[in-house]
Amino acid sequence: MTNKGKYQEFCKTNYVPIYSRIWWMDAVCGEENWDVWLYKTGNDVLAAMPYYMEERGEYNYITKAPLTQNNGIIFKENKERKPCSQAGFEEKIIRSACEFIRDLDVDVYEQQYMYSFRNYLPFFWEKYTAITRYTYVIENTKKLDAVWNNLSSNYRNKIRKGKKNCHIAVDIEKDDFYKEHEKIFAKQNLSCPFSKDLWFRLYQECKAHDAGMTMCAKNEEEEVESLVFLVWDERSVYQILGGNMPEYQQKDTYAYLIWKGIEFAYERGLDYDFEGSMIKRISKSFREFGGEPKPYFRIRKIFNPEIIRKEAENGIEMLVHENSAGHKQ
Repeated sequence: MTNKGKYQEFCKTNYVPIYSRIWWMDAVCGEENWDVWLYKTGNDVLAAMPYYMEERGEYNYITKAPLTQNNGIIFKENKERKPCSQAGFEEKIIRSACEFIRDLDVDVYEQQYMYSFRNYLPFFWEKYTAITRYTYVIENTKKLDAVWNNLSSNYRNKIRKGKKNCHIAVDIEKDDFYKEHEKIFAKQNLSCPFSKDLWFRLYQECKAHDAGMTMCAKNEEEEVESLVFLVWDERSVYQILGGNMPEYQQKDTYAYLIWKGIEFAYERGLDYDFEGSMIKRISKSFREFGGEPKPYFRIRKIFNPEIIRKEAENGIEMLVHENSAGHKQ
């Protein structure tokens, strides 16, 4: 059996986040562009690390897959293992993973890990670095009244206002969703950061696995004012795409649309993960929705000294530019 075949069996008996499932990786990466490393004892798979390979010019990267919040190492669950034993178990596996990554002869390793992964220390010992990032999560949606009360008064008012200004359409067609989502970027003179083909593949796989839903808010003229794409697994609903049409931002239909997503999580008994942003205004809005900040790691190691040199030069250039701009002010 191939590694992917063994990984498929591992996924059947362990919790694997949606972003690391075989069908998801096939959709966003292409079947030939990703693989999985396994840590085994005999025929027993104790850990797995799906990874996406990307060429950037002359360099090879293990990096974040498109439209994919995280991958990283997934450990076989054992609730009976004591904390000290669990730490040793993870350390041994991470050390083995680092040996595998080194032997792949890649130029850069960089993966984002789920916020539930906390044991960066073995990576540190192997000279990896970690950047702490944040997502926002409503962990308990089972008491919807409590979730509502945890919203800021400002956002409760936004949701009430948004509800008056729209009606919700669920499961709009993939082509229509892409066209509307593309407009959000076009009106900011930006191109959509993912292709239509990629979106079609992911949408179709999410629908086939009952793991995704498009929603949009429309006005009386049936114009789309805001939209969102939700995906989910056994533990969480994830808000991975969405936004306001800039001309309708003041109508607050996006706030109402997100609330409908939270209600959907409540109906399924799942957490709601905003797939947080490091952008100040966005993180503030997630916080006002009652989301709790959850730190997670972007773990990285550069193996090619030429990339280290180039990144250092770019960093110096940026610092000089910032200092120059500061003096002019």
